[in-house]
Amino acid sequence: MSVKTKSLEERLAAHPELKKHLLTLLELAEGSIDNADRVEELTVEGIKTFGKQVMQDWAQCKEEEKSQALRKEEKAASPNGKKTELDNNAGSYSD
Repeated sequence: MSVKTKSLEERLAAHPELKKHLLTLLELAEGSIDNADRVEELTVEGIKTFGKQVMQDWAQCKEEEKSQALRKEEKAASPNGKKTELDNNAGSYSD
């Protein structure tokens, strides 16, 4: 299923820390605190924390993508996971 066809809930389920931070911000919007200055302060802190989490999740996603691409390249270079004659003799040469 592509990202565009997944619901927001499905997408947030894949990013539990982002979901936690988003819910915290929503609680602020729902008015449990009466002091506007305090709400503003908590919102700014929350957005900064949310941004850091977005960057961590993004980096993890990119790392996984690159890892999968490298595994595909390795499989393509070595069909059926078998070593080639060159692989078997690597590092063992005689003078």
